[in-house]
Amino acid sequence: MKIKENKLMRAITVGLAVVVLAPLSACAGSGGGEVTTLSFFQTKPEAVEDYSRIIADFEKSHPNIKVVQNQVSSADTALRALLVKDRTPDVIALNPNGSMGKMAKAGVFYDFSKTSIAPRVRPAMQSVINGLGRDGGQINMLPYAGNVCGITYNIDIFKRYGIEEPRTWKDLENAVTVLEANGVAPFIGTLGDPNRVSTPFDGLAPYYDNDGFWDKMRDEGRSVGPDSPVSFEKNFKPLLERLHWIYQHSTKDVRTMTYEDGNSAFARGEGAMLLAGNWSMAPVTQINPKIHIGFFPYPTDDARDAILVSGGDVAITMGADPKHEKESMAFIDYLFSDEVQRRFVKSQQLIPSLSSIPVDEVPTLKPAQYWIDSGRIKGYADHQIPSSISYNPILNKAMLDGDLDSALSTLDKEWGKVAARTIE
Repeated sequence: MKIKENKLMRAITVGLAVVVLAPLSACAGSGGGEVTTLSFFQTKPEAVEDYSRIIADFEKSHPNIKVVQNQVSSADTALRALLVKDRTPDVIALNPNGSMGKMAKAGVFYDFSKTSIAPRVRPAMQSVINGLGRDGGQINMLPYAGNVCGITYNIDIFKRYGIEEPRTWKDLENAVTVLEANGVAPFIGTLGDPNRVSTPFDGLAPYYDNDGFWDKMRDEGRSVGPDSPVSFEKNFKPLLERLHWIYQHSTKDVRTMTYEDGNSAFARGEGAMLLAGNWSMAPVTQINPKIHIGFFPYPTDDARDAILVSGGDVAITMGADPKHEKESMAFIDYLFSDEVQRRFVKSQQLIPSLSSIPVDEVPTLKPAQYWIDSGRIKGYADHQIPSSISYNPILNKAMLDGDLDSALSTLDKEWGKVAARTIE
C-alpha cells in the first residue's frame, strides 16, 4: 500500500486489539465465472438489516460479486488493527470523526475526487467531512448520510404561550422566562447519561471555535493552557456558561434523567425543549405519534450568524490501493444510487448526502432543509477532540457542580498530555 509510513503508524498503532473478520477470497462461482468476495466493514449496528437488503439486491444484479458485511462497533481500534496487518476492508462505511481524519491525512484512504460520485454530493456535507482531515486536496471519505444537532421543541407548547421559534440567544432567554412563569420546564436535559452533554456542547461550539481554532490547538500541542494563543480556558468559558444556564433551566430531575427518560418525558409534554439531535425524533414520535415537533439551531447573539451543527453519520471509503478496485467501486456506486440512498436515509432517519434527494423526504428533518441547502452548517466540535480525552465526564461534572474553570483547565491539561504522546 502506497502510504505515508511514519504518519500512518502514528495514526493506527494506538490501542490495537485482535479483530477477526470474515476472510476474503476469489473463487469459482456455480456458473463457472470467478466470484470476487468483498469485505464490507460497517460501524452502525442499527443499520445491519438495511445493509443486508442492499447487499442482497446488489448481488442479484452483480452475480460475480459477493459482499460480506462485518458490523464492528469499536471501529477505530478494529480498523487500525486491520491496517497494521495489511487487511484493509474492501469497502468501509464508518462514522467519520477525528481519528478517521488522521488516517485520511496519513494517506490510508482512496481518493474519490475524480469519481462520478463526488460532484453529486452536497458540497456543504463534503466540506464538513474534509474538515476532519484528508490527504492534501483529495476526497478520502464520501459523506453518505448525516445528522443534525439542535434544539427540538414542542410546537403546541410554544403556540400555547405565544412563543415564536427563537432566532437569537435573547429570544431563547425570553422564551425560558415565559415558560417558567407558566410552570413549564423549558428544557429536558439528560445529565444522568454523562455522554449526552456533548450534544448541546456541540450545538453551541460553532460560535466559539472559529478562525482555525482546532488547527491552532493542534499546533500548540502540549503548550495549550491559559497563556497560549488559544485554549479551552481562553476560548470556551462563554460556551460553558451558556451550557450551564441551559441545564439550570431544565427539569428538576435533570441530574438523574437518562437519554431514554428524556425522550419519554418530552413525548409526554413534560418539557418544552429537548437537548438532542434528530436521532431523538423517531423514538419520541414512536411514544407519542400525535406530538408536533419543531427544530432550530442553538442560537447566538445575532441571528445572521446562526449555524446548524451537522455531521456525517455515515461516510464511505476504501483503501488507498484497493485489491478489488473495480468491484469495490461497483458496490460504492450502487450505494450512491438515488433509490438505494433514499431508502437508507428514510429507514435510518438521516440526511441524504446526494444533492438530488431533498432533505425533507425524511419528514422529521424538514426543519433542517434550509440550513443544509444554504450551506450554513458546521461539523461537530467533539470530533476534533482526541478520543483518548474523556471530555464528556469532565463537562458533565461541570454542569453538576458549576465549577466551569476547573473543567476548562482539565480539558487543556488532557489535551497537552495527548499532544505529548501523539501530536508533532
